[in-house]
Amino acid sequence: MIDRDGLAGLIRLVPPPARARATVHWEAVQTAWRLVFPPDFKAFLAQYGDGLSDLDLSVLVPSTVTPDTCDEPGAPKGGMGFITADARATWMDTKPNDIDAAVGDLVAWGADGSGDLYCWLTQGAPEDWPVVLFSHGDDTWTRFDCGTTQFLYRMLSADGRAQAAMQDSALWGAGLHRL
Repeated sequence: MIDRDGLAGLIRLVPPPARARATVHWEAVQTAWRLVFPPDFKAFLAQYGDGLSDLDLSVLVPSTVTPDTCDEPGAPKGGMGFITADARATWMDTKPNDIDAAVGDLVAWGADGSGDLYCWLTQGAPEDWPVVLFSHGDDTWTRFDCGTTQFLYRMLSADGRAQAAMQDSALWGAGLHRL
């Protein structure tokens, strides 16, 4: 398990806002996606809801859609499915050669105001999925061998393990400005 204390560190750094929690029908969502989502991501959503909007980071809350909620045919995965499709198309267009993964392994979990995409490589156990970041500014992909909450903690606390890809991001060290 690669993400033991990411959420605790994140909560200390950026306390969750009141009433931000997201309710997800995990059984339906995981059936639609045919995968189990990482436990730290589920815990993040339970604490923070759809992200850190005051820091310009949107975390995609998985949902299922019906003809009543979406008129797009074949869209059972909701907004997260649409962003994942965009991320996969970007992956194919940019052809990252230093990350060993198939395009189908990519699932988007977040985005920021600069067009950066935050994804997982869904290889192995969900608690071991690494984060991959698409940096829109230079059209590159970077792999981080940590889960969602550990990645967010590293980015928002300006942790050197995320520096190379994140130092130009508005989110780099943004949690420190709140202390």
